Amino acid sequence: MARRRAVLALASALLTMTTVGGPPRAADLGSGPRERPAPDYGTPSLVEVQRWSGFYLGATGGYSFGSGRAGGDIGSSSFDHDGWAATVLAGYNWQIGSTVLGIEADIGTGDFGTNTSTGLGQLGSELNWFGSLRGRAGYLVTPSLLLYATAGLALADMEFTLAGASASETFYGYQVGGGAEMALSPRSTLRLEYIYTDLDSEGLSHGALTNTYDPDFHTVRAGIAFKF
Repeated sequence: MARRRAVLALASALLTMTTVGGPPRAADLGSGPRERPAPDYGTPSLVEVQRWSGFYLGATGGYSFGSGRAGGDIGSSSFDHDGWAATVLAGYNWQIGSTVLGIEADIGTGDFGTNTSTGLGQLGSELNWFGSLRGRAGYLVTPSLLLYATAGLALADMEFTLAGASASETFYGYQVGGGAEMALSPRSTLRLEYIYTDLDSEGLSHGALTNTYDPDFHTVRAGIAFKF
């Protein structure tokens, strides 16, 4: 009888252990706590990590329009001129945080001028070439989009014809403007800009006639640049 009670007690103890704790499961036999995958915040694109510092070359093309004033033997007169213009450019940028400072030079030509009737005959003008040396200051609204202002010195060689006699002169002045530049890749950008060119007056002789001309013009242009 005592042996039977001992067997029943042992069976009861085993049943209790099985019910409360239970045998170890296969899932509990792992080597350690399961690691959660790291969150994926995405990999920035090449354009998003664009760095703006450095030397670049590029070109622009667009439309120019403007007006001018003439005086002297011709009397007081005005003229309008418009047409296309294109430039090649070179520059250098310094990026300081979200600020981009730079210097840029360009030179180009165009096919815009005038043909205006005056009391002394037809007044015509043509642009031979023009150029500028400007500073630029901009702010990065995103890592790949730069908004900027620009200003500096300008010059343009123009030819004026009055009553069949032609004369050319280099005019000096200034340019101001602004634009937006978008990074297409770490080494290329696309820009859209507006430039106003104001040139000082110069005197030209057409045979026995002497006149002064004071041209200015606006330019809206698109361009592309490549960084080196």
